[in-house]
Amino acid sequence: VPQEVKDEEYKVAIQKTKEEQVEKAVVAAIKKAGINANLVDSEEHIESNINKGWLTREDADKALEIKKTVAEEKAANLNENMIENIAKGRLNKFFQFADGDKINVADWLKSQDKDLAVVDYNRFTLSAE
Repeated sequence: VPQEVKDEEYKVAIQKTKEEQVEKAVVAAIKKAGINANLVDSEEHIESNINKGWLTREDADKALEIKKTVAEEKAANLNENMIENIAKGRLNKFFQFADGDKINVADWLKSQDKDLAVVDYNRFTLSAE
């Protein structure tokens, strides 16, 4: 696998890990405030839930403030070592191929035919990001 592919996947893993860590902190803070985090996951969802009576304007404003302040605080105080370790784990998973026992792509290809080589990768996801 070309180094630029590895580098790009590592950058993606770092960014995704940071976003997930910030989101976890935000959700925990919203729950701690006694607000259902599922009701305030997007602007449209907030307005819809207020109109349905499931959420008060005060709780919505409080949740939005929590989202802003906690996200900024968490983003500024992320543990870089932890982020790098998680990202490295993600990268290792990216290069593993399951066939009974877990082996990496290069080893699997060699076991099939010594002349096989990876010429391209495409990334697919089943969930919206």
